Amino acid sequence: MVLRKETEDFVSIGNDDFNIVIHSPPLKIPKDNFNTVKMFLTASSHEDSRKKAVELGGDTLDGEWANPIFKICNISDPEGNHIQLREFV
Repeated sequence: MVLRKETEDFVSIGNDDFNIVIHSPPLKIPKDNFNTVKMFLTASSHEDSRKKAVELGGDTLDGEWANPIFKICNISDPEGNHIQLREFV
């Protein structure tokens, strides 16, 4: 993994398919919807990944966002840690 970006309140390390971001929230977010450390993973299918997360005891979070490169959704593991999934278009 390599350092991708670093500012006073943001550090991003990763490789082509895996990214870890350590940061302060960029805006006011309820504490139960925010983790200081968040994994960003590439998924071939949001739908399949969300189903698998629930099967393994995790949860899915509302919302999906997109830009011209990828779609984004969030899941959580059984301990409540948020994981962002990126599905390239």
